[in-house]
Amino acid sequence: MGSIRNEKQKRVLCMNKVDLVEKKKDLLKVAEQFKNLPGYERCFMLSGLKGAGVKDLAQYLMEQAIKRPWDEDPFAMSEEIMKNISLETVREKLLDYVHQEIPYGIEHRLMDWKELRDGSLRIEQHFITHKISQRKILVGKKGSKVGRIGMEANEELRSIFKRNVHLILMVRVK
Repeated sequence: MGSIRNEKQKRVLCMNKVDLVEKKKDLLKVAEQFKNLPGYERCFMLSGLKGAGVKDLAQYLMEQAIKRPWDEDPFAMSEEIMKNISLETVREKLLDYVHQEIPYGIEHRLMDWKELRDGSLRIEQHFITHKISQRKILVGKKGSKVGRIGMEANEELRSIFKRNVHLILMVRVK
């Protein structure tokens, strides 16, 4: 661990869960063992649960940060981010309409993503169930449940992406 020193990197060793150590003298012994570990500039002992040491680590990291312009526009959305947002939005609506354990047994996949000539998006996602009974519950009477999920998700995606969205949801049995 840290045996090869890289001059271009600054490394810190963070030991978490120090609140679980009953004898604080034991922490000092551990810190002493790691004190001369090559390649590490500092050692921080943290308790994420209680917040101990977190401010010190954050302050150190802020001091080390180099102020420079962003490599990417923080307000621009990549296609990959947009795909993930579309999946999460549909999943959220699914959880709103289908309760209990059913949503956790359903595979949810992005099958197709196209930007159309008019600037709108065509998004096709599939719900894949393992039982016909789950498919029936998900589809609902005459497609009413999956239809509501699709309409609400489509409306939210239009609002997020600021363009027309053609969301197609399919339910299949594996």
